[in-house]
Amino acid sequence: MLDGSPSSDRDVSNAQSFLIEASERLAAARSMAEVVEVLRQTARSAIGAEGIAVVLKDGDLCHYVAEDAIGPLWSGSRFPATSCVSGWAMHHGETVVIPDVALDDRVPQDAYRPTFVRSLMMAPIGRPSPVAALGAYWSKAGAHDQATIDRLEGLARLSAIAVENARLIHEMEESGRQRSLILTAGRMGAWTYDMATGELDASALCRRNFGRDPEQPFSYADLQAAIHPDDRERVNAAIRESLNSGCVYDIEYRVLTPEGEVRWIAVQAQPARLADGATTGLAGISIDMTDRKRMEDALRTSAATLEHLVEERTRELVQTQDALRQSQKLEAMGQLTGGVAHDFNNLLTPIIGSLDLLHRRQVGGEREQRLISGALDSADRARTLVQRLLAFARRQPLKPEPVDLAALILGMAELVGTTLGPQVQVRLDLAADLPSALADAHQVEMALLNLAVNARDAMPIGGEFVISAQLTEQLKKQADGVKPGRYVVVKVADTGTGMDADTRRRAIEPFFSTKGVGRGTGLGLSMAHGLALQLGGALRIESEPGHGTSVALWLPVSEKDAVASSDNVPAQGAFSGTALLVDDEDVVRASTADMLADLGFKVLEARSGTEAIDQLRLAGHVDIIVTDHIMPNMTGVELAQEVALINPTLPVLIVSGYSDAVGLAAGLPRLGKPFRQADLASALASLRTNPLFAPLSIAAEPREN
Repeated sequence: MLDGSPSSDRDVSNAQSFLIEASERLAAARSMAEVVEVLRQTARSAIGAEGIAVVLKDGDLCHYVAEDAIGPLWSGSRFPATSCVSGWAMHHGETVVIPDVALDDRVPQDAYRPTFVRSLMMAPIGRPSPVAALGAYWSKAGAHDQATIDRLEGLARLSAIAVENARLIHEMEESGRQRSLILTAGRMGAWTYDMATGELDASALCRRNFGRDPEQPFSYADLQAAIHPDDRERVNAAIRESLNSGCVYDIEYRVLTPEGEVRWIAVQAQPARLADGATTGLAGISIDMTDRKRMEDALRTSAATLEHLVEERTRELVQTQDALRQSQKLEAMGQLTGGVAHDFNNLLTPIIGSLDLLHRRQVGGEREQRLISGALDSADRARTLVQRLLAFARRQPLKPEPVDLAALILGMAELVGTTLGPQVQVRLDLAADLPSALADAHQVEMALLNLAVNARDAMPIGGEFVISAQLTEQLKKQADGVKPGRYVVVKVADTGTGMDADTRRRAIEPFFSTKGVGRGTGLGLSMAHGLALQLGGALRIESEPGHGTSVALWLPVSEKDAVASSDNVPAQGAFSGTALLVDDEDVVRASTADMLADLGFKVLEARSGTEAIDQLRLAGHVDIIVTDHIMPNMTGVELAQEVALINPTLPVLIVSGYSDAVGLAAGLPRLGKPFRQADLASALASLRTNPLFAPLSIAAEPREN
């Protein structure tokens, strides 16, 4: 036994009372210096230590706060954790007992040689992950009894909260935010429990933590009544475990105040033992954790709310990115198909024109005429496909005008019925007094026929097909881009197989089809969608697997009434005069020249706008100019502007495959590619209604061809 250590015959109750005294004083400590002073006094009186040190864990280093003769050497110093006894104790979570520092390899001899220390004990502070260590030092070598070791370990356990609070207070003071922590540290209360008598001795602070009057008694029965019913079994199990096994009693639980308020209490205690090691009770501290728990709950709620917002914003961002990628893909496809369709129109124009000329002149016999008719039909189908491509690309040459959609649908009813077949019942539901819609009648007809074909394929065993039209007023802008205004909504609905969400989402993509190879172009819905957007409307699709499909075409109401159109066109030889034909494509120019000549014109040809100006100046007289629009160096519109400076009354007909070509005004006379001779004749005949172009002569009244 070392000199100065507590004797075996010392009164056991006095030997244990240091824990209660230490817990009270540690609860009131506000700094590391105060904590060290309490530990110094308690360690000397309880275990006879000649010096003590608190060693704080600082990452991979150990920070010494010492009180004794080693203070000048070690206080404030930092050592690698692997080179000091305290680091070993914290790393392994075990108390180190060294009877002779000169004989233990864990002791750095150079560090201890200048000190008085010849034996020591080092107990870790904080479980299960130590944050510090409590060291006790003696000037003589020798063994230490178990009671001394137990008391040092008990003191280390009691100091855990005080050491951590002192460290945090220091950090908070440096940042100017120490108030809340100081208040928390001030709510630590001490208590003891005697197993033999069942008495609970709680300090005033401890009683206040449980919501009780600090001046009134607080018994063990009062404690049991205060514990929240949902936590009572867990608390009592922890008490029994500590008393039976001697382990540390460390728990957080809820209590109910007499007013019904719920509070959170953190309790730490160690078993109190007799000299023979028998457990007599518990001694520890309590702290009110209510504010911290409420803050944690608020933080969890905030974190959950933030997580929800992040998920929502992430989902919106993904949807936006998907929409952007879809838009970019559609735009890229639009540019590609628009360019391809323009070039394809240039190829189709001489093919259709030549076949039309051969057909009208009845070249060859019956077999040859049959072949020519078949080729002409195929070319017309190719033209329709190009129009669909241009509709998807929003570049088809639309002719927006007031259209009586009710009359258009009634006129198409028989054709739609034939397209759908006898197994499908066709029903019309047209509202009375529908106003005219701003649309292109031909393109709307194509869209309805395409939708009818889609419906037929979706009803292999028959069903019902309904075409409805009604007036709808949109009051505010919708997510699909429909602006406020009045619309005529043409809806087609079938009772077919329907579409799932992914198919419905991709339905307007160009070339997307579920019909299989060779059974569809995948352009029907994309064409209708492009048509609606180009006219300032929208396309909406509603569909579910097994419940059919509904496609609504929103078309803006026209400010003018529809005007009945005439099918009469000028016939062969109906015109006279001189026509100046301008086109940079030799094949297209040759085919168009034959059509003009067949209509009765003398034809002058030019390969460019510049050559056309020269021809115009050299020619004695020109009655009309027919020019391509997209040409190198000078467009058809630019040529028309130059012609107006020379002869303002000379009519100019623009031929183009683009609807959005630069400078091509909506009211400028034009003809879309590809075209037949009848289309060309109708376009030329329409020029006579413009007073500006009165000089254009027509040899005969228009008649059917």
